[in-house]
Amino acid sequence: MARSDSRAARARRTGRRRLAVLVGVPVVLVLLVVGVVFSPLFTVRDIAVEGTGRLAPEQVIAAASPVDGQNLLFADTDAAARSVSELPWVEKVTVSREWPSGVRVAVTEYDAVGVVDGDDGPLVINERGRVFLRGESPEGAVPVRASADDAGALESAGKALGALPGELRGTVEEVDAPSAEEVTLRFPEGREVYWGSADRAEEKAEATRVVLTREGQRWNVSNPALPSVRD
Repeated sequence: MARSDSRAARARRTGRRRLAVLVGVPVVLVLLVVGVVFSPLFTVRDIAVEGTGRLAPEQVIAAASPVDGQNLLFADTDAAARSVSELPWVEKVTVSREWPSGVRVAVTEYDAVGVVDGDDGPLVINERGRVFLRGESPEGAVPVRASADDAGALESAGKALGALPGELRGTVEEVDAPSAEEVTLRFPEGREVYWGSADRAEEKAEATRVVLTREGQRWNVSNPALPSVRD
């Protein structure tokens, strides 16, 4: 009988210990959550910015500043991303938490390949021919002769410029795009390369690089497999 009582007592003590553990785990979790919520250690104090070139990091920090001082666990990173995305030059933005007290803003800027005259001033286009900036003529953007209302012509001009390697694009003096099917790139010393459309843009970019190493003022790479001198 004594042995049976002893086993029963041990079982009761084991059960109490298990119960204490089960009760203790949620308590610890609650304390941890309370610590994160109310501890100043987890207050956003640092906003780091990466990926900017045209924009100053201070502009991005100012746009993301609503999260400054918030608890990192509840910081509204989506609102910060929306605010940053409204800045000129911003194509994509990601805002992420960096524990214990930081936020990182990763920005991808538009590539300003060309600039076209609009009714109210210059319009800057990216490599897809989309207007993303107005009223500026940024350094490196190639002048484009096209109607600002002709989306097809702007798209072809943007794709042509975007397909060129950076060094070669830097030598383009002008793009003439009276239509989406009639794109001509103009280079120093009066040299021209006729593309036609922007189809097979990567192949035409390579053909352009090659023909510019040869004699001839005016080239046609509308068929990039068979470039020819134009009369």
